[in-house]
Amino acid sequence: VRNLIFFLVLLSSQLYAGTVYLTPQEALKRAFQGSAEVVSEKKGLAPEQKKRIEKALGGKVAKDQWIFYLGKSGAKVDGYALIDHEIGKTEPITFLTALDPKGVVKGVEILVYREPIGGEVKSENFRRQFVGKKEADPIRIGQDIKNITGATLSSRAVSVGVKRAVL
Repeated sequence: VRNLIFFLVLLSSQLYAGTVYLTPQEALKRAFQGSAEVVSEKKGLAPEQKKRIEKALGGKVAKDQWIFYLGKSGAKVDGYALIDHEIGKTEPITFLTALDPKGVVKGVEILVYREPIGGEVKSENFRRQFVGKKEADPIRIGQDIKNITGATLSSRAVSVGVKRAVL
């Protein structure tokens, strides 16, 4: 728990310059409303996993490790969440992807938006498109995700991040 609090404080301090919609703590609370506790686990990618993800995304994966959050009620895992960043036009968008125990998207929350335009990705209508998506789905603008006019790069960035989370 101490490590989780430290990480959240550190992450909060790195949410620089932009519109902060939710803190990591608030986003995790929304993702795991019915869970008794939230724990974190650092997960690394084996080289073959990284290659598979890069192939599915059509581009490089910048890092090999992520911190996943698990909502738990006793020994039962209620779901998973990943707080991640993806570059919009020039600045990172910080968001949370919540998954059920089978890896299906339960929700997406925008924590920090730093670009001068394109903040419409925060809208409920846009974020709702990801609910129910799973690894087998394209999760791509123009396929199963509708673009937001004037926010194409931001829409694409969130889509790539959600797809990465389900992989």
